[in-house]
Amino acid sequence: MTADPNTCQPPPSEPVSQAETVSPPARRSHKPLFIVAGAAVVAVIATILIIVFTTSGPSSVNGTLSLLCDMKCTKAAADGYDGYDGYGDLSNGSQVTLVDETGQVVATTELRRTPGEETKIVEGMWVRTFTFTFTDVPSADRYGVHLGNNNRGTLWKSAEETERDGFSLTIGG
Repeated sequence: MTADPNTCQPPPSEPVSQAETVSPPARRSHKPLFIVAGAAVVAVIATILIIVFTTSGPSSVNGTLSLLCDMKCTKAAADGYDGYDGYGDLSNGSQVTLVDETGQVVATTELRRTPGEETKIVEGMWVRTFTFTFTDVPSADRYGVHLGNNNRGTLWKSAEETERDGFSLTIGG
């Protein structure tokens, strides 16, 4: 059989050697890299949150001060005088400081009377109550509160007690 020159025939195939065969390079999956990077980011965020939530102190600390004076002390306290005899350093607007365990001042505020509050007589004692609030209190292991002149001491509490109960001070009596 002879080939008809008018008929299309495919060209004869040439043998291809094994060395000449080129296959596309194998694609590496980036999935493990993304999983490791994602896990690292999650671990860093979790660590930061743990540090923030375990080391943050109370954001505010409240307290009260009750001044006690026997009936002989002064009647001026009942008439609106800010302070008792011997307690002139403790009146509306007197500075109160909060210190950390190193004694460094971490917050300051002032004593405040509730407007219109009357001085009370309880069991024969004049009682005048003041309140105070420290805001934006940084973290500490323990806190101390000091008010009045330098002759007055500092009352200390653990951070847990301070956060739970605040400070309740009584002077006089």
